[in-house]
Amino acid sequence: MIAGDKKRVMQIVLALLAFLYGVAFLYAFKGLAYAEPSGFPMFYSTGKLARFDLPDLYSRTLQNSFHPGNATVGYFFHLSYEVVLLVPLSYLPQVTAYAVWSMFSLLCLLGAAIVMRRHFTDFDLLVPFAFIPTLSLLANGQDSAILVLIAAFALDQFVRGRDLSAGAVLALGLFKYPFIVPLVAILCFRYRRVILGFIAAAVPILGISALMVGMKGINQYLALMHTSDVQENPGILSNLRGIVGVTTGSFHPALVVVLSAVLVALTAFLIKERIPLFCVGVIVTQLVSYHGHIYDAVLLLIPIAWMYRSKVAYLRWSALALIFGPILIVRQEYSYTLAIALCVILALLWVPRFPYALTAKS
Repeated sequence: MIAGDKKRVMQIVLALLAFLYGVAFLYAFKGLAYAEPSGFPMFYSTGKLARFDLPDLYSRTLQNSFHPGNATVGYFFHLSYEVVLLVPLSYLPQVTAYAVWSMFSLLCLLGAAIVMRRHFTDFDLLVPFAFIPTLSLLANGQDSAILVLIAAFALDQFVRGRDLSAGAVLALGLFKYPFIVPLVAILCFRYRRVILGFIAAAVPILGISALMVGMKGINQYLALMHTSDVQENPGILSNLRGIVGVTTGSFHPALVVVLSAVLVALTAFLIKERIPLFCVGVIVTQLVSYHGHIYDAVLLLIPIAWMYRSKVAYLRWSALALIFGPILIVRQEYSYTLAIALCVILALLWVPRFPYALTAKS
Protein backbone atom coordinates (compact mmCIF):
# COMPACT_ATOMS: atom_id res chain seq x y z
CA MET A 1 0.00 0.00 0.00
CA ILE A 2 1.40 3.41 -0.94
CA ALA A 3 1.79 6.14 1.61
CA GLY A 4 -1.37 7.94 0.48
CA ASP A 5 -3.45 4.78 0.92
CA LYS A 6 -2.01 4.20 4.40
CA LYS A 7 -2.85 7.75 5.36
CA ARG A 8 -6.44 7.37 4.15
CA VAL A 9 -6.86 4.10 6.05
CA MET A 10 -5.47 5.76 9.18
CA GLN A 11 -7.91 8.65 8.81
CA ILE A 12 -10.84 6.27 8.38
CA VAL A 13 -9.87 4.31 11.50
CA LEU A 14 -9.42 7.51 13.50
CA ALA A 15 -12.74 8.91 12.28
CA LEU A 16 -14.53 5.67 13.17
CA LEU A 17 -13.05 5.59 16.68
CA ALA A 18 -13.82 9.27 17.23
CA PHE A 19 -17.41 8.65 16.14
CA LEU A 20 -17.82 5.61 18.42
CA TYR A 21 -16.32 7.43 21.40
CA GLY A 22 -18.58 10.41 20.72
CA VAL A 23 -21.67 8.23 20.60
CA ALA A 24 -20.69 6.48 23.84
CA PHE A 25 -20.07 9.80 25.56
CA LEU A 26 -23.34 11.34 24.42
CA TYR A 27 -25.28 8.23 25.44
CA ALA A 28 -24.04 8.52 29.03
CA PHE A 29 -23.72 12.30 29.04
CA LYS A 30 -26.42 13.33 31.50
CA GLY A 31 -25.43 10.78 34.13
CA LEU A 32 -21.74 11.64 33.81
CA ALA A 33 -22.43 15.22 34.87
CA TYR A 34 -23.11 13.88 38.38
CA ALA A 35 -21.01 10.69 38.35
CA GLU A 36 -17.31 10.87 39.22
CA PRO A 37 -16.80 12.34 42.74
CA SER A 38 -13.36 13.71 41.87
CA GLY A 39 -14.41 14.80 38.39
CA PHE A 40 -16.79 17.45 37.16
CA PRO A 41 -18.99 17.49 40.30
CA MET A 42 -15.86 18.49 42.24
CA PHE A 43 -15.07 21.37 39.87
CA TYR A 44 -18.69 22.51 39.76
CA SER A 45 -19.10 22.52 43.53
CA THR A 46 -15.73 24.28 43.91
CA GLY A 47 -17.01 27.12 41.73
CA LYS A 48 -20.03 27.49 44.01
CA LEU A 49 -17.87 27.32 47.13
CA ALA A 50 -15.51 30.00 45.76
CA ARG A 51 -18.48 32.34 45.32
CA PHE A 52 -19.64 31.64 48.86
CA ASP A 53 -16.35 31.78 50.80
CA LEU A 54 -13.14 31.96 48.76
CA PRO A 55 -10.73 32.07 51.76
CA ASP A 56 -12.17 28.74 52.95
CA LEU A 57 -11.80 27.11 49.54
CA TYR A 58 -9.79 24.23 51.03
CA SER A 59 -11.95 23.70 54.10
CA ARG A 60 -12.88 20.02 54.27
CA THR A 61 -16.08 20.91 56.11
CA LEU A 62 -17.24 23.31 53.40
CA GLN A 63 -16.13 21.05 50.58
CA ASN A 64 -18.14 18.23 52.16
CA SER A 65 -21.10 20.56 52.41
CA PHE A 66 -20.97 21.82 48.84
CA HIS A 67 -20.00 18.42 47.43
CA PRO A 68 -21.63 15.84 49.74
CA GLY A 69 -21.02 13.04 47.24
CA ASN A 70 -17.25 13.43 47.28
CA ALA A 71 -16.82 10.03 49.00
CA THR A 72 -13.63 11.45 50.66
CA VAL A 73 -11.84 11.35 47.28
CA GLY A 74 -13.48 14.35 45.61
CA TYR A 75 -11.64 17.14 47.37
CA PHE A 76 -10.38 20.08 45.33
CA PHE A 77 -6.69 20.71 45.96
CA HIS A 78 -5.55 22.43 42.78
CA LEU A 79 -4.03 25.89 43.14
CA SER A 80 -6.76 28.45 43.74
CA TYR A 81 -6.22 30.55 40.61
CA GLU A 82 -8.00 27.83 38.64
CA VAL A 83 -11.33 28.90 40.16
CA VAL A 84 -11.34 31.77 37.65
CA LEU A 85 -12.51 29.14 35.15
CA LEU A 86 -14.84 27.37 37.57
CA VAL A 87 -16.87 30.24 39.02
CA PRO A 88 -18.61 31.14 35.72
CA LEU A 89 -19.67 27.49 35.29
CA SER A 90 -21.28 27.50 38.74
CA TYR A 91 -23.94 29.97 37.57
CA LEU A 92 -25.25 27.41 35.07
CA PRO A 93 -27.33 24.28 35.74
CA GLN A 94 -24.93 21.39 36.34
CA VAL A 95 -25.70 19.47 33.12
CA THR A 96 -25.38 22.64 31.04
CA ALA A 97 -22.13 23.53 32.80
CA TYR A 98 -20.83 20.02 32.09
CA ALA A 99 -21.64 20.47 28.40
CA VAL A 100 -19.76 23.79 28.31
CA TRP A 101 -16.81 22.28 30.19
CA SER A 102 -16.67 19.30 27.82
CA MET A 103 -16.79 21.54 24.75
CA PHE A 104 -14.06 23.71 26.24
CA SER A 105 -11.89 20.61 26.76
CA LEU A 106 -12.40 19.49 23.16
CA LEU A 107 -11.49 22.96 21.89
CA CYS A 108 -8.31 22.89 23.99
CA LEU A 109 -7.33 19.54 22.46
CA LEU A 110 -8.09 20.79 18.95
CA GLY A 111 -6.07 23.92 19.61
CA ALA A 112 -3.16 21.82 20.88
CA ALA A 113 -3.28 19.66 17.75
CA ILE A 114 -3.25 22.74 15.51
CA VAL A 115 -0.25 24.16 17.37
CA MET A 116 1.62 20.84 17.15
CA ARG A 117 1.05 20.66 13.40
CA ARG A 118 3.41 23.63 13.09
CA HIS A 119 6.21 21.18 13.83
CA PHE A 120 4.62 17.79 13.07
CA THR A 121 2.79 18.31 9.80
CA ASP A 122 1.69 14.66 9.58
CA PHE A 123 -0.15 14.81 12.88
CA ASP A 124 -3.81 14.16 12.15
CA LEU A 125 -6.30 16.48 13.84
CA LEU A 126 -8.52 13.46 14.51
CA VAL A 127 -5.97 11.79 16.81
CA PRO A 128 -7.02 13.63 20.01
CA PHE A 129 -10.64 12.61 19.45
CA ALA A 130 -9.81 8.95 18.72
CA PHE A 131 -7.71 8.60 21.88
CA ILE A 132 -9.09 6.63 24.83
CA PRO A 133 -7.59 9.04 27.42
CA THR A 134 -9.70 11.79 25.80
CA LEU A 135 -12.86 9.75 26.35
CA SER A 136 -11.79 9.18 29.96
CA LEU A 137 -11.08 12.91 30.30
CA LEU A 138 -14.56 13.81 29.11
CA ALA A 139 -16.30 11.11 31.14
CA ASN A 140 -14.56 12.27 34.30
CA GLY A 141 -14.91 15.97 33.52
CA GLN A 142 -11.25 16.61 34.21
CA ASP A 143 -9.13 19.66 33.34
CA SER A 144 -6.11 17.96 31.74
CA ALA A 145 -7.01 19.23 28.26
CA ILE A 146 -6.03 22.72 29.40
CA LEU A 147 -2.64 21.33 30.35
CA VAL A 148 -2.21 19.79 26.88
CA LEU A 149 -2.85 23.17 25.24
CA ILE A 150 -0.37 24.85 27.58
CA ALA A 151 2.25 22.17 26.89
CA ALA A 152 1.71 22.49 23.13
CA PHE A 153 2.28 26.25 23.24
CA ALA A 154 5.35 25.70 25.44
CA LEU A 155 6.72 23.17 22.95
CA ASP A 156 6.20 25.64 20.12
CA GLN A 157 8.12 28.34 21.98
CA PHE A 158 10.85 25.94 23.10
CA VAL A 159 11.46 24.59 19.60
CA ARG A 160 11.76 28.16 18.30
CA GLY A 161 14.47 28.84 20.88
CA ARG A 162 12.28 31.14 22.98
CA ASP A 163 13.20 29.55 26.27
CA LEU A 164 11.98 32.38 28.48
CA SER A 165 8.56 32.25 26.85
CA ALA A 166 8.46 28.44 27.07
CA GLY A 167 9.14 28.56 30.81
CA ALA A 168 6.55 31.27 31.37
CA VAL A 169 3.89 29.33 29.43
CA LEU A 170 4.59 26.18 31.44
CA ALA A 171 4.05 28.13 34.65
CA LEU A 172 0.43 28.65 33.58
CA GLY A 173 -0.08 24.93 34.19
CA LEU A 174 0.85 25.06 37.86
CA PHE A 175 -2.75 24.28 38.80
CA LYS A 176 -1.53 20.69 38.18
CA TYR A 177 2.09 21.24 39.19
CA PRO A 178 3.08 17.52 39.37
CA PHE A 179 2.86 17.58 35.55
CA ILE A 180 4.82 20.81 35.19
CA VAL A 181 7.70 20.83 37.68
CA PRO A 182 9.39 17.60 36.40
CA LEU A 183 9.19 18.82 32.80
CA VAL A 184 10.69 22.18 33.71
CA ALA A 185 13.49 20.41 35.60
CA ILE A 186 14.27 18.31 32.53
CA LEU A 187 14.28 21.25 30.13
CA CYS A 188 16.28 23.68 32.26
CA PHE A 189 19.23 21.31 32.76
CA ARG A 190 20.55 22.25 29.31
CA TYR A 191 18.43 25.30 28.59
CA ARG A 192 18.77 27.46 31.71
CA ARG A 193 16.62 30.33 30.48
CA VAL A 194 13.57 28.07 30.75
CA ILE A 195 13.77 28.20 34.55
CA LEU A 196 14.09 32.01 34.46
CA GLY A 197 10.91 32.34 32.44
CA PHE A 198 9.19 29.79 34.64
CA ILE A 199 10.08 31.60 37.86
CA ALA A 200 9.12 34.99 36.40
CA ALA A 201 5.59 33.71 35.74
CA ALA A 202 5.30 31.28 38.66
CA VAL A 203 5.98 33.86 41.37
CA PRO A 204 2.97 36.07 40.55
CA ILE A 205 0.77 33.00 39.95
CA LEU A 206 1.67 31.53 43.33
CA GLY A 207 1.35 34.95 44.97
CA ILE A 208 -2.13 35.51 43.55
CA SER A 209 -3.17 32.01 44.60
CA ALA A 210 -1.94 32.66 48.14
CA LEU A 211 -3.66 36.04 48.35
CA MET A 212 -6.93 34.52 47.18
CA VAL A 213 -7.15 32.19 50.20
CA GLY A 214 -4.85 33.82 52.76
CA MET A 215 -2.79 32.10 55.44
CA LYS A 216 -5.79 30.21 56.74
CA GLY A 217 -6.46 28.80 53.29
CA ILE A 218 -2.80 27.82 52.86
CA ASN A 219 -2.89 25.86 56.12
CA GLN A 220 -6.15 24.19 55.09
CA TYR A 221 -4.59 23.32 51.74
CA LEU A 222 -1.59 21.65 53.39
CA ALA A 223 -3.90 19.69 55.70
CA LEU A 224 -6.05 18.62 52.77
CA MET A 225 -3.03 17.30 50.87
CA HIS A 226 -2.40 14.77 53.65
CA THR A 227 -5.82 13.20 53.15
CA SER A 228 -6.02 13.17 49.36
CA ASP A 229 -4.93 9.55 48.82
CA VAL A 230 -6.49 7.64 51.67
CA GLN A 231 -8.50 5.41 49.33
CA GLU A 232 -6.37 5.51 46.17
CA ASN A 233 -6.16 2.25 44.23
CA PRO A 234 -2.70 1.86 42.65
CA GLY A 235 -4.18 0.09 39.64
CA ILE A 236 -5.91 3.27 38.45
CA LEU A 237 -2.62 5.20 38.27
CA SER A 238 -0.78 5.38 34.95
CA ASN A 239 2.59 6.17 36.53
CA LEU A 240 5.45 4.68 38.54
CA ARG A 241 3.38 4.79 41.74
CA GLY A 242 0.82 2.62 40.03
CA ILE A 243 3.38 0.07 38.87
CA VAL A 244 5.09 -0.08 42.27
CA GLY A 245 1.79 -0.21 44.13
CA VAL A 246 0.36 -3.04 42.02
CA THR A 247 3.51 -5.16 41.88
CA THR A 248 4.55 -4.81 45.53
CA GLY A 249 1.25 -4.19 47.28
CA SER A 250 2.43 -0.85 48.67
CA PHE A 251 3.33 2.56 47.22
CA HIS A 252 6.87 2.56 48.77
CA PRO A 253 7.36 6.35 48.48
CA ALA A 254 11.15 6.19 48.85
CA LEU A 255 11.48 3.74 45.95
CA VAL A 256 9.17 5.82 43.76
CA VAL A 257 11.18 8.97 44.52
CA VAL A 258 14.46 7.25 43.61
CA LEU A 259 13.08 5.82 40.36
CA SER A 260 11.57 9.19 39.47
CA ALA A 261 14.83 11.03 40.12
CA VAL A 262 16.71 8.54 37.94
CA LEU A 263 14.29 8.95 35.03
CA VAL A 264 14.36 12.75 35.23
CA ALA A 265 18.17 12.82 35.48
CA LEU A 266 18.71 10.40 32.60
CA THR A 267 16.40 12.33 30.33
CA ALA A 268 17.89 15.71 31.19
CA PHE A 269 21.48 14.48 30.89
CA LEU A 270 21.33 12.28 27.79
CA ILE A 271 19.07 14.18 25.40
CA LYS A 272 20.25 17.35 23.69
CA GLU A 273 17.91 18.00 20.76
CA ARG A 274 15.00 20.27 21.65
CA ILE A 275 12.04 18.32 20.23
CA PRO A 276 13.11 14.89 21.58
CA LEU A 277 13.99 16.46 24.92
CA PHE A 278 10.56 18.02 25.33
CA CYS A 279 8.64 14.99 24.08
CA VAL A 280 10.54 12.40 26.09
CA GLY A 281 10.26 14.80 29.01
CA VAL A 282 6.47 14.63 28.72
CA ILE A 283 6.59 10.81 28.84
CA VAL A 284 8.80 10.91 31.92
CA THR A 285 6.56 13.53 33.52
CA GLN A 286 3.56 11.25 33.10
CA LEU A 287 5.48 8.45 34.81
CA VAL A 288 6.80 10.49 37.74
CA SER A 289 3.63 12.51 38.33
CA TYR A 290 2.07 11.88 41.73
CA HIS A 291 -1.49 11.64 40.39
CA GLY A 292 -1.08 10.25 36.87
CA HIS A 293 -4.43 8.82 35.79
CA ILE A 294 -5.53 7.57 32.39
CA TYR A 295 -7.23 10.89 31.60
CA ASP A 296 -3.96 12.73 32.30
CA ALA A 297 -2.39 10.65 29.54
CA VAL A 298 -3.86 13.09 27.01
CA LEU A 299 -0.49 14.81 27.49
CA LEU A 300 0.99 11.90 25.54
CA LEU A 301 -0.50 13.44 22.39
CA ILE A 302 2.65 15.57 22.25
CA PRO A 303 5.22 12.72 22.15
CA ILE A 304 2.84 10.76 19.90
CA ALA A 305 3.02 13.56 17.33
CA TRP A 306 6.83 13.44 17.44
CA MET A 307 7.14 9.66 17.31
CA TYR A 308 4.63 9.23 14.49
CA ARG A 309 6.63 11.38 12.10
CA SER A 310 10.00 9.83 13.04
CA LYS A 311 12.22 8.02 10.52
CA VAL A 312 12.90 5.44 13.23
CA ALA A 313 10.50 2.54 12.74
CA TYR A 314 10.10 1.51 16.36
CA LEU A 315 9.19 5.07 17.32
CA ARG A 316 6.45 5.13 14.68
CA TRP A 317 5.15 1.79 15.96
CA SER A 318 5.32 3.14 19.51
CA ALA A 319 3.14 6.07 18.46
CA LEU A 320 0.53 3.71 17.00
CA ALA A 321 0.70 1.56 20.13
CA LEU A 322 0.01 4.60 22.31
CA ILE A 323 -2.89 5.75 20.12
CA PHE A 324 -4.66 2.41 19.88
CA GLY A 325 -3.23 0.38 22.78
CA PRO A 326 -5.24 2.06 25.57
CA ILE A 327 -8.39 0.61 23.97
CA LEU A 328 -7.32 -2.67 25.59
CA ILE A 329 -7.54 -1.12 29.07
CA VAL A 330 -11.06 -2.41 29.61
CA ARG A 331 -11.12 -1.65 33.33
CA GLN A 332 -9.91 1.41 35.21
CA GLU A 333 -7.94 -0.87 37.55
CA TYR A 334 -5.68 -1.79 34.63
CA SER A 335 -4.55 1.78 33.94
CA TYR A 336 -1.11 1.00 35.36
CA THR A 337 -0.41 -1.09 32.24
CA LEU A 338 -0.12 2.15 30.25
CA ALA A 339 2.75 3.14 32.54
CA ILE A 340 4.41 -0.21 31.84
CA ALA A 341 4.11 0.50 28.10
CA LEU A 342 5.72 3.92 28.61
CA CYS A 343 8.60 2.27 30.49
CA VAL A 344 9.10 -0.13 27.57
CA ILE A 345 9.22 2.80 25.12
CA LEU A 346 11.80 4.56 27.28
CA ALA A 347 13.83 1.34 27.52
CA LEU A 348 13.91 1.12 23.73
CA LEU A 349 15.32 4.64 23.64
CA TRP A 350 18.27 3.60 25.81
CA VAL A 351 19.50 0.94 23.35
CA PRO A 352 22.35 1.60 20.87
CA ARG A 353 19.90 3.10 18.36
CA PHE A 354 19.15 5.78 20.95
CA PRO A 355 21.36 8.59 19.51
CA TYR A 356 19.84 8.25 16.04
CA ALA A 357 16.30 8.02 17.36
CA LEU A 358 16.69 11.23 19.32
CA THR A 359 18.44 13.25 16.61
CA ALA A 360 16.47 12.18 13.56
CA LYS A 361 14.86 15.28 12.08
CA SER A 362 11.79 13.64 10.59
